[in-house]
Amino acid sequence: MIATFSMKGGRYVRLALYVGRRFRADGAFDMASSLAYTSLLSLVPLLAIGLAVLAAFPVFDAVRDNLQATLFRYVVPSVGEQVQGYIAGFVRNAGKLTAAGVIGLAFSAIMVLVTIESSLNQIFRVTTPRTPMSRLLVYWTALTLGPLMLGASFSLSAWLYAASDWAARAGLWSIVRLVTGAAPAVLLMVAFALLYSSVPNRRVRPIDAALGGIAAGLAFAALRWGFGLYVANVKAYQSIYGAVASVPIFLFWTYLSWMVVLFGAELTAALPEWRRSRETLGERLSERQKLASALSLLQVLLLEARGAARGCGRSDLLEQTGEAEADLQAVLDPLCRSGFVAETESGRYFLGRDPSCATLADVVRALDLGLGGHGGAEGETPVMNRIAGRLDDIARSEDAALDLTLNSILDSPMKPPSSERKEKGAAGQAARHSP
Repeated sequence: MIATFSMKGGRYVRLALYVGRRFRADGAFDMASSLAYTSLLSLVPLLAIGLAVLAAFPVFDAVRDNLQATLFRYVVPSVGEQVQGYIAGFVRNAGKLTAAGVIGLAFSAIMVLVTIESSLNQIFRVTTPRTPMSRLLVYWTALTLGPLMLGASFSLSAWLYAASDWAARAGLWSIVRLVTGAAPAVLLMVAFALLYSSVPNRRVRPIDAALGGIAAGLAFAALRWGFGLYVANVKAYQSIYGAVASVPIFLFWTYLSWMVVLFGAELTAALPEWRRSRETLGERLSERQKLASALSLLQVLLLEARGAARGCGRSDLLEQTGEAEADLQAVLDPLCRSGFVAETESGRYFLGRDPSCATLADVVRALDLGLGGHGGAEGETPVMNRIAGRLDDIARSEDAALDLTLNSILDSPMKPPSSERKEKGAAGQAARHSP
């Protein structure tokens, strides 16, 4: 039992390390800076649009006035009331704008949505962005349904507070207090999960988005507690900035908040890779494994072309090949560049070359495998010039040995390469642990 717990703990540690490496490699620190700057420019337009949407529904009149104050008090610890005073004045002034000003206001609000989508697409390895019409629908949904969902949640909270007298008489006061206390955190987790599942232009498993949302919500709660503790006990910033001390604090808080959001996105994107992958174990594909993965991918596309011919999405390829996402991407990119695979604007993949004409040698060259490449080593260095003839001999030998059409290879059932490697790895581990 202890050994099992230790193994599971080790897996979660490797996952955390992998998410950290991914976070750093994706430039999430720079993304958070960009998002913090853009969101500051877009905060007033977003609030103005949100309040305007709520004003169109009389049912939310009772909560509209308190929504802004409660939002700042929960989201921005310690300095929320001061920041709210500044923002409220800006929002009131926004109501006096002309038509051109309103257009500029809407453009500023869309800026932050564009930046969020771009950052999440980068984290989720999206290569094909949404079409303009699809993007417009997503933005419109976020700007309209977002305030409505927020208003509905505050209406529910108000109803729960109003029911406190009845709950006290029924002996349910502790349950109501627990629900009302946990509601903001739960709603934030749901919002994060919806963000991770709907904004990236790719299919995200609901369980992955939910786990990412829960992790981001817990991290945000911890950050809020720690930041509030710091602001309450460390007064050095007040002696430096004086009356405007809340402004730099709010700027820094915005940056840290986006770090939490991006952390949840990185976790959501890393989970499917971690389930299948050798990357968490520090392994990499050998050239032979890379070729096997490419052939497995081409076989899936060939079978699809002979069947429904609707193409395969990325999730279909991951499921049918059994590959880790990073490994799949490592062979998918060169196959797309060489024309073996064609990608549509909607993110569907099709077989791009006739398998009765393309050969195994063509695939090897597309993946840039082996020493017998056709790029030509001659003229690079004197040492390479001395072995150029041998490399040419290797290239000719490879072409002769690999002169097999893809049809003759892919027509027979192939075992997913990742399954074979997993079986070999399991056999190796069993051998190491055997007495």
